[in-house]
Amino acid sequence: MPTINDVQTIEPVLTNMLAAYRQNAARFVAGRVFPAVQVNTDSGTFYKFAAKYWQSDGLQPRAPGDPFARVDFGIESDTYKTLQWAADYALPDEVRANSMLPMDWERAGVEYLLQLSLLRKELQWATDFMKTGVWGTDNSSATDWDDYSSGDPIADIMTASDTISQATGYTPNTLVVGSIVDRALMGHPDVLDRIKYTQSATNASVRSAIAAVLGIENYLVSSAIYNTANEGAAASTSPVIDDDALLLYVNPSAGSFDISAGKTFVWGGGGGEGTIYRYRDFSRHADVIQIKEQWDQKVVASALGYFWSDIV
Repeated sequence: MPTINDVQTIEPVLTNMLAAYRQNAARFVAGRVFPAVQVNTDSGTFYKFAAKYWQSDGLQPRAPGDPFARVDFGIESDTYKTLQWAADYALPDEVRANSMLPMDWERAGVEYLLQLSLLRKELQWATDFMKTGVWGTDNSSATDWDDYSSGDPIADIMTASDTISQATGYTPNTLVVGSIVDRALMGHPDVLDRIKYTQSATNASVRSAIAAVLGIENYLVSSAIYNTANEGAAASTSPVIDDDALLLYVNPSAGSFDISAGKTFVWGGGGGEGTIYRYRDFSRHADVIQIKEQWDQKVVASALGYFWSDIV
């Protein structure tokens, strides 16, 4: 919380300028990977059709008057459990009254809490899913994609796509990478060679071309950073997702029959994906802004994911 001394200044204040280390929402990927499923309770059970029955040939020859071959499919169950995350920001009357800073304090408080919400989702997503032992295939032996003489990211991703497709019947459509991997792909001569006659090699065009070359719809780059230092210590920032890559099939729909590598179960009773509240704390003579959210990012079909660890 700022003190009165923090918001007062001896030198003249520029009324049209204020610097803030706010990361653009486009740097975060967690909210763009798994579709959100609105649920009525904070935890529960959901069902999945067992894949093997839908991949088997069950029709049989039948003569007139004979009984039909009877087929059936199996059901599997899994559970979700949402967790609530929350924080608040208090603005004392004295700080507001004495402030010489050119800002809307309430707006700043809301922006700050929303930034924390984005960061929490991103950190949780990276912790839970950008690691080995989660997805159908882990690959830690591929030649690094920043090795421009031997690394072959196009072939590696095509192989991964075939692996998922042959195991599930779904062609992956989403590649999630850290900014380090993105830089390696954008500079790889094999990628640049595919587009050199059709597009100018700007960052935006190369990223768009990467998706086209790899035959995927969504190329998502996480460039969010976070402070790893303890509270009170000097800041020490690191990327949330660094040198890993994850190929997935993600269905943007959250319908009952729509399979997806993962889904985000969101409970509105606990704040959903993020709800802002405001109240007056008369005992402290302060306005308080709160954020509350409750969700569970969950793997639904691990076979729909292929993970590369330390690929650069």
